[in-house]
Amino acid sequence: MSRQSIVSLSAMLGGTAVLAALVMSPPAAGSVPVVTPAATGCTATARIESQWGSGTSGGQIVSVQVVNISRATTTKWTAVTTLGDGRRVASAWNAVVRTSGGTTTATNTSYNGTLAPGASASFGMQLAGVGPVPVFTCDNGASAPTSSPPPGGADVTVTEADSQKTVTLIAGQTLGVSLGAEYLPPTTSGAALTALSASGGYPTGQPLAALYRATTPGTADVTTRSDYACLHTTPPCTVPVRLWTVHVTVVAADGQTVTVTAADNQRTVSLHVGDVLVVSLASNYVPPKLSATGVLVPRDSTGGYPTDQPLVARYAAAAAGSVTVSTVTDAACNHAPTPCPSPQVPWSVTVSVTA
Repeated sequence: MSRQSIVSLSAMLGGTAVLAALVMSPPAAGSVPVVTPAATGCTATARIESQWGSGTSGGQIVSVQVVNISRATTTKWTAVTTLGDGRRVASAWNAVVRTSGGTTTATNTSYNGTLAPGASASFGMQLAGVGPVPVFTCDNGASAPTSSPPPGGADVTVTEADSQKTVTLIAGQTLGVSLGAEYLPPTTSGAALTALSASGGYPTGQPLAALYRATTPGTADVTTRSDYACLHTTPPCTVPVRLWTVHVTVVAADGQTVTVTAADNQRTVSLHVGDVLVVSLASNYVPPKLSATGVLVPRDSTGGYPTDQPLVARYAAAAAGSVTVSTVTDAACNHAPTPCPSPQVPWSVTVSVTA
């Protein structure tokens, strides 16, 4: 069964974005993480942990997290970056790092090359010279997941108003973060999410957009805060800093599969979170609709009117609650200038989902 997009917002804890009137000590320039899409089946995310001095007389400590975003266990990884003029690697740990012709290549050691899907390894470098956060490409010999966000965007997108809410995802789904240009690129805690991409945010002047994939059952927090140029002046301004966090729970889509047909019309179906509901009807039924969002989330749908193919629609049970799945028959003559007397036959099931 195709593992396409399933997601629900659940256990909303209420409230809008938390405001914290704090004047925080600003991070060193370039200390926010930079994430680039994987060259193949991994990502490499760099962060400047500390820096001193300026130009070629300064230095930086950089940490890099390598995450296996493929669906297979891999045994090696390679992360590559170009540091630019005036910077070089003075020392490194937890990776074999070489520089040739301006290109710096880090490969795994004997003890951190094997990564299960969603697992990560970290390495560090001390750089001579100060500059922006290094941008890495990553390769682990595996293929990146072929599934992608639907045309409308990520499976679910959270905004500033969703701060302190809880989002439930099923492993394999994507979470989009859409915030104002004043927010720093988010950080995550826990291994349940893998960063796929990030763009914009402070100090680019562009709206912040970040994308994550739910890779393994568990929990994670996605966290960021606002930042402003005046906080880095002398003396700094007193603009309030807004803190933003979304709590993420990832569950496995490994429950039972329940199939309903025309004979189940008006029936009540009981599912557990993680189960899959399959609606199997004749080709003259239109794709079903849900009476509410969040309890069942569409996975995929094929056939049905007007394709002349049997209708098969799949849904994942993502949160406790009750929802009605309904559809109706249709025919081409119903849409003619003079409609035919073809009665439309309704069909529905009520689905009750428990945790």
